[in-house]
Amino acid sequence: MIAAAGTAGTLYLLQPEGERYATPMGGREVITLFDGSQVELNTDTQVRIAPGKRMAWVEKGEAYFQIKHDAAHPFVVQVADHRIVDLGTKFVVRDQPGRLEVSLVEGKARIEPLNNAAKPAVLTPGDVAVATATQISVTKKTEKHLASELGWRRGVLIFDYTSLADAVAEFNRYNQKKIVLA
Repeated sequence: MIAAAGTAGTLYLLQPEGERYATPMGGREVITLFDGSQVELNTDTQVRIAPGKRMAWVEKGEAYFQIKHDAAHPFVVQVADHRIVDLGTKFVVRDQPGRLEVSLVEGKARIEPLNNAAKPAVLTPGDVAVATATQISVTKKTEKHLASELGWRRGVLIFDYTSLADAVAEFNRYNQKKIVLA
């Protein structure tokens, strides 16, 4: 009995913190947090939100964060082995196998690795950070390009100088029946 109680207690303590939210393939959902911040989930996305805290974990997929700024209590998003710290921001996080992409729409944010394998980067509007296990690179995108990437929030996909293979891969994220290129 003692062993069973110990095992149950350990499993309870090791259970991930936060309430889970998930969207099915093709689904979208908007979550309003206790402080008025919003998180919009794209297709096939899973996140955990810490109740009463300014912290979230993106476990897979893509989410748009519109965060109410609180300098004394920054909002933190953890994705795999990286952390994004809000500095008064609207940003998109897209988690892909071996790669994290953060696009900053408004405000400022800092992306930092949890393992100190790369230098942290402070993002300003238009910056797109691509983070892997060993590095963080930042490029600048136009407002038009960022708006195109956020087309999913309006229920559309916008392609500009995109290969057919990349467009098909993006469409396939939203549909059970897959397009196949011959």
